[in-house]
Amino acid sequence: MPHRPLLTAACALLATGLTAPAAAAAPPRATTVPCGAVLTTSVRLAADVVCPGGEGLTLAADGIELNLNGHRLTGPGTDHGTVGVRVRARDVVVRNGTVGGWGSGVVAGTDAYEEERRGPVGASVRAARLEGNGTGVDVREDGAVEVRGTWFSGNDLAGGSVTGGRLLVEGSTADGNRRGFSSFDVGWDGLVLRGTTVRGGAYGVGCEQDGHLVLRGSTVQRTGTALRASQCSAHVEDSAFAWNDRHVGRFLVDTDSVEFRCTTFSRDGGPLDVPLTACDPSAPATAPGTRVSGTFAPL
Repeated sequence: MPHRPLLTAACALLATGLTAPAAAAAPPRATTVPCGAVLTTSVRLAADVVCPGGEGLTLAADGIELNLNGHRLTGPGTDHGTVGVRVRARDVVVRNGTVGGWGSGVVAGTDAYEEERRGPVGASVRAARLEGNGTGVDVREDGAVEVRGTWFSGNDLAGGSVTGGRLLVEGSTADGNRRGFSSFDVGWDGLVLRGTTVRGGAYGVGCEQDGHLVLRGSTVQRTGTALRASQCSAHVEDSAFAWNDRHVGRFLVDTDSVEFRCTTFSRDGGPLDVPLTACDPSAPATAPGTRVSGTFAPL
């Protein structure tokens, strides 16, 4: 019989019209970066970054990642104007570490006083900690931030969106902030919380003039006011309000409304001065609150 050479794996793949899978890209080598650095490639920190002068890091290229690698990015304090991570690109990621001691921990979007409009920017914050900032995550015009699996603590405001900004918080915890999450002058996608717990503070979640708020599958507890709505609208669904000094505080005008669907309220924090109906007449009441639906209309 004539001898037939063995095909290599690569040749066999080519013979069948298939291509070998590309090797996974190696993670970037851990490195140190200076305060004020403008990053255009992904970075994995090798050490804490302490910035006594108030200049943090800027993410300036689409798709890059700042992997804090368990380290801290620390600022000089919560004075107005200091920013830990400034987002100047789209689809960037901040993860796996702590940002603290800044006026704003993570900022995406354009300040109202800036003349230059850079276009849409966006970031994902994952498995991070925002601690001891003026605002943990600050989303402004042309900005969008998705936060997942993140802890907010000791901030004056855990997170906020203003003037068309979009902030989604999912599967996260805000505990011990002076205020929770708030929106101003945004649409229904401007501030959305899903599967998130907010504890403590003057208020848990809120919206201001022309703002909107969506709260789904979340818990707000042990706050001064769980939900504060002032000339804005909110939708709350499948959530729980427990042991708050007051469950709802609101000043609504024009077409504003605060709607509840299938949400529970503990006995303290009320009474709620709005007609409430059982969300499912066949379902029994559940302690410590009753599952209800209802709408606050303008005063």
